[in-house]
Amino acid sequence: MIVRPTSLSCVVWLGLVLAGCSHDNEDTSTDVVVGLTTDMAVGFDFYELERTLKVNGVVTQSELVSYGAGNLRLPMELPTQAAEDGATIELSLAALRIGEHVPLVTRTAATRARDGRSLLLPVSLEAACASVSCAANATCVSGACVDPFLDPSSLPAYDPTWIESAEDACKTASSGAPALVVGKGQMAFASLAEGEVVDIEPGPQGGHHVWLALQVTGLRQMGSTLKVNGFYPDLDFKLSPFSSQVTLRKAGDHCELYGIRFQVDRGIAVDAVRGQPLDVTFTLTDPTGDAATAATKVVIAP
Repeated sequence: MIVRPTSLSCVVWLGLVLAGCSHDNEDTSTDVVVGLTTDMAVGFDFYELERTLKVNGVVTQSELVSYGAGNLRLPMELPTQAAEDGATIELSLAALRIGEHVPLVTRTAATRARDGRSLLLPVSLEAACASVSCAANATCVSGACVDPFLDPSSLPAYDPTWIESAEDACKTASSGAPALVVGKGQMAFASLAEGEVVDIEPGPQGGHHVWLALQVTGLRQMGSTLKVNGFYPDLDFKLSPFSSQVTLRKAGDHCELYGIRFQVDRGIAVDAVRGQPLDVTFTLTDPTGDAATAATKVVIAP
């Protein structure tokens, strides 16, 4: 399902925070944050992520996280054990489609803890690397095989606000201001004209609903909160709002959300709303606080 309940977050940054420690009564440790971005949509282009972290050649973390299990939610930061100054830090990643064992994309990255600095090690999982196979001592970046090691002197200082400006599959520097286009559809986005007559159908737990959809630009692929309001102007009746946390699907130069089930008879008899115009307003807010609002009018089928 595309729409997830509020209690549960486009492609995405992964932070692996290496906390400091002391040695000989002097702090010689270094904090290193490994940041992961992707231009692929989490939950659609890939479904699972295998990650392995080594410090000085010793595995300190090895884990498979899954969108379906709810623990592949990006961007995020994960704390790990401390790294002494001078330690070599290596990260291996493998992105997997649902039910598949051969990775869609793999990526390795390495650096060295240095001089007690807090560093950001950028790592990307890119669609351009999906068909690229590199030698054991190389990794794919922007479709080409390169050395996975980055000298710590070339890395920026870690800034805890990195998550606010991280790009993902749906929110990039070129995507522009947040915007929504209202549509319809249970399994795909379809255009919806202002004042269009829409069919309703009974829901599995009672009530009647319409299937609505959105085209989205400039908002995060994961973790955005959708709120839908409805108002019958001729009846002067306001429906209770619907709210959920959603994951968007990449669709060309924008992202989409479809299968939005909006109940049209919550608190009012279904026969009273047949043939009535309904004003619907959508607000989508992403984890950074950026938001977009769009509204349309539909007519409930007689």
